[in-house]
Order: sequence, then C-alpha cells, then structure tokens
Amino acid sequence: MRLQVLGPIRVWTGSDWVSVPGSRPRTLLALLTMGAGRPVTTAHMIAELWPAKPPTTAATLIRGYILQLRRALGGLAGETVLTRASGYELRCAADATDVARFDALTARGRAALAKGAAEEAHLLLTQALALWRGEPYSDALLTTAVSAEVSRLDERRLTATEARIEAGLLQGHGPELIQELQGLTGEHPLREGLWGQLMRALYAADRRADALESYRRARQVLVEELGLEPGPDLQELHHAILEGRSLPGPGASARPVAILSAGQEGPASASPPLELPRDVPAFTGRQKDLASLQRRMTGSDGPGAVVITGGGGMGKSALAIHLAHLLRNHFPGGCLYVDLQGSRETLKPLQPAEALGRMLRALGVAPSDVPTETAEAAARFRSLTTDRGMLVLLDNAVDGAQVAPLLPGERCGVVSTSRRSLTSLGHAVHHLNALSEQESLTMLGGLAGDDRVAAEPDAALRIVRYCEGLPLALRIVAARLTSRPRWPLRWLADKLENEQHRLDELQAEDLSLRSSFAVSLRDLEGDPSREDLTRLLCLLALSRHLHVTIPLAATVADTALDQTEELLDKLLDARLLDSPEPGRYHMPHLLRLFAEKQAVHHHISHKSEPAHQPRNALLAAMEQEDSALQLIPNC
Repeated sequence: MRLQVLGPIRVWTGSDWVSVPGSRPRTLLALLTMGAGRPVTTAHMIAELWPAKPPTTAATLIRGYILQLRRALGGLAGETVLTRASGYELRCAADATDVARFDALTARGRAALAKGAAEEAHLLLTQALALWRGEPYSDALLTTAVSAEVSRLDERRLTATEARIEAGLLQGHGPELIQELQGLTGEHPLREGLWGQLMRALYAADRRADALESYRRARQVLVEELGLEPGPDLQELHHAILEGRSLPGPGASARPVAILSAGQEGPASASPPLELPRDVPAFTGRQKDLASLQRRMTGSDGPGAVVITGGGGMGKSALAIHLAHLLRNHFPGGCLYVDLQGSRETLKPLQPAEALGRMLRALGVAPSDVPTETAEAAARFRSLTTDRGMLVLLDNAVDGAQVAPLLPGERCGVVSTSRRSLTSLGHAVHHLNALSEQESLTMLGGLAGDDRVAAEPDAALRIVRYCEGLPLALRIVAARLTSRPRWPLRWLADKLENEQHRLDELQAEDLSLRSSFAVSLRDLEGDPSREDLTRLLCLLALSRHLHVTIPLAATVADTALDQTEELLDKLLDARLLDSPEPGRYHMPHLLRLFAEKQAVHHHISHKSEPAHQPRNALLAAMEQEDSALQLIPNC
C-alpha cells in the first residue's frame, strides 16, 4: 500500500489512487498513519473525535468508521488495518507514505549540501518538495493530534525550502530566487534565515540598496514583534553589505546541520532538532516577565542561561515553553526539550544519564553509541553542541546537581525551570509571581469562554480570587467549566467557597493543585531535618497567622530562634513559604489549606505548646507580633 497525506489523503490500492469517504474515517486513517507501526487506542480516537463530550456509543461508532475505512481499502484492509487489544494499528512499509519519502529525500539533500554538493542537493530537495500537494491531511478533521502533526510537517517543509534556496544561492541563482524569498519573508517575517537569504540574493543581483532595506524591515519586525535585535549572523551580513565587501559564508541560520556519531563518516542527523512542546493555548499576561527573559537570553554577550523559579502551579513550564517559541529564530541550531520530572508526584525525577541519552539521540547519535557513564555522556553532549547556536530547555528540574551535567557547550542558550533557584549553576534567576486579578480573568475567559465570564462577572471574580493567581488552578477550573458548557459559573464559585473542600474542587483529570503542592513537600525528604520542616509548616498553617516573623514561628513551634530561622529559609527555598523581606514570611491561603490537611495526616496539632510558657503568654506573644506587623506597609 502507498499513502499520500501531504495534501488530501489518498490511498493507492494497486490500480488507482482513491479517497476514503467520510471525514471521520479519514481522520482515523490520519491518526493511524501518524502512529504507523504501533497501536492507536480506541480511547485516543474517541478523545480526538469528541474532545468535549463523547457520545455513549463512541466505541461503537469507532468500529463503524474502521469498517468504512477497511471497505475503502478493499483487499488491502486485512493486512493493513489490524485489530489490537486496545485499538487498531496501521501496518505498511517504511517508505509507503509520502512523508517518509519526503524525509528521506530531504535528509539526502541536506547531507549533500553539508559536503558542498549544491547541485545534487538542489535536485534532491526539489524532488522532496514536489511531493507536497497542499496542506497535509487537508480533508481530515483538524483534531488536536492532526493539528499538531500539520504544524510539524509545515515546519519541516519550510526548513527544506530554506535548504533548497541555500543550494540555489550557492550555485549563483540568487537573482532568480528574489521573488520567492520576498513572498516567504512576507509569510514568515520572524524567520531570520529567510531575511538573510533575501539579502544575499539581492546583493548578488547588484541591488545593494534593496538588500539594506530588507535588513531595515527585518529589524523593524523583530523589534516590534519580539523586542529583540537581529541575531549576530544577520548583523554581520548587514555590515558586510554596508561596507561593500564580500559576504560571509552562509550564516548559522542558513547552514545545514550535520552531526556525527562515533564511527560515522556522514551526517547522522541532517535537520536541527525542534523538540519543543506545542505553545501553550490561551497564554496570558507575563509581558514584563517575557521582556526581561528575552533580554537575558539574547544579550550582546551571546546566548544567555536563566532559571525560571516559582512555587507549584505558578506556570513556570508554560512561560518557558512560550518563551522558547518566541526565541526559536535566535537559535538556528535547533531546540532540545527534556522534562526532568521534578514536579510530578507519580514520577521519579529523571536521572542525568537518561536525560543526556535522550538529547544525544535527538542529535543523531546512534543508541548503541550513547555513553552509559554520565560524565562521558555530558562531555559528548558539550562537544556536539558547542558553537551550534542551540536552545536547551530543561523543564521541572529538582536541583542543580540534576541540571549541571545537562548543560550544552558554548554559544548555546539554556532555560531551566525549577521550584528552587539552582544558584549553584551561576545562571541568572527569574522569580515568577502569581498572575494579577485582571490577568487571571483574561486567562479564565480565554480557556472557558469570554462570553461566560462577561455574563457572570461577579462569579468569575470570585473564582479567580479563590485561585489566587495560580495558572494551574485557573486551568483546572477552566477545564471543569469547559466540560459543563451550560452550567453557570456561580455553581463552581459556590463550591470553591467551602475551604474544607476547595482543594478537592481544584483537580480535573490529571491536573491537581494538591499534587503540585505535594511535590514540594516530597522534595524535603532528603533533608535531615525533614520532620522538623513538616512539623513547622503544619503548625504555621494551624496557627492561621497571615504573616510570620522568626520569633513568632519559634513561639509556635517551641524551637530556638537560630534553628527556626534555618527551617523557615528551607521552607522558603522549597517554595512552601513566601518572603516579602528578610525576617518576614507568608503562607498563601491555598498552600495553608494543603498544610492543614498534612497536619491531620502527620498527627500534628496546635496544642503542642511549650510546657514552660503559659497559654496566655503564648497567645499574647502571637498577638503582639501580629499587631506590630499591621503597622508595616504592604503586609
């Protein structure tokens, strides 16, 4: 069987190309094609076709659509669409799809370009791009998975187009490529590689003024859209044209990437890896955070390294992923992403050796050549990434020891997210705070529907206040509201009003605010004073003081001042407390509710008062501390 998906879906039955009737059977074929060689579960198919509220007969309908698909395939059905225990599997040859042929031709073309065979590269890349007949999967439903695959394929098409144009420029065909490049820079104005190619093509056609004007327009777009100056390659090209000298070789933004594994003679991976998760839908606010982070990552000294830190549910990963998508064009060597699993209650944090193995394989190192020893794998990773201009996103790190071996070589950017500041790395640290009330309302509207928020503004305001500006909490309540499109917002606001069950309401499917807080508590397990830390956290929650000083905490826990200060600082480092200034601490209300439940679990009660101090004196000390704090602004 042969299959075309780079356009409307078509199947070669042996005598003719046929279209599968019905958008839903075509969509199932699309899902099976994307998962070729492994089963696609019925549950996944149902979630794709009916993301909001599947019918009770969904599984039966899936079987019917599969039957329609098999009928369309005729005699090929029995050996192609196989029934598995959990779903269905598409079995076909490795080169049966036009996507596989496109990838093979593109890899050969970029390999030829890497060794300077521009004519051969141009021929192969032209053949690869000729396989496209329009938008991939254009007659299937744009489900979540199909949309993600279409975006991925479109990016690969554009990358192949850039490589084909590069081959044409190297052959001296710059003047003939100007019109095409003008169209591409109009469609993709943030792609610096295309602007560089247009400038080179114009300069080759003796249109120096137009080449300089192209740089001016490129810089204007980048500054206005991203607040960023052009990268060093584009700036160097601009200077060369200004001075009327020979142009530098193709910049990093246009160079094909070739990575060698041990023992290989040719490129192991012809295309730069682009492993970022999809950008976060309805990303809201954080404009000041983004502007600050972009400046750090694209400074004049070269690519930066930054740690985004904040408490559980603060949206660190969402911000980092959104930032990485904005910075992609500044890192032409590609983007690597690893979830280090430091914020998953049900998963163990990833070991550095395993994370290095994943990144080395993404860079084209054969699995059998990946070193098993961490130090050796880290050295190989640094060697392969030095001067590559890559961006490495290390998400959900536990501590600096986990991250240190994963740092790339020179001229690569690094963004890490962690609840801890990872100060041992020496990277810039960006602390993330809760969303403002207006940002929270905007986010809730973007996820659950602006019309619903506008229809019940009071209920919406109550909901966001109960969520305390935590993006995770807002995503949870939005998910619950989305699954009940006809229910009023007042219903959920009333449920959240009950403090005893508020955390129970802030969970949906695999999202849970309680689990997010539990990870911070789990991170204390390796500390020798973990029992004292848990006890102090629970006692502070039970005491219900809005603000805590070191003397007040020492009174509550009946511990010495120096020991109390050390414990408070450790809770602060674990993001289980906030601190507006030295010596003052605060526990957010949602975290307080979590800690109160932990007190019950650990059999900790507030009645454990110091024996040498009468109860009236204890309360008097607490009240005196609270009274003093009320006189301090911004408490």
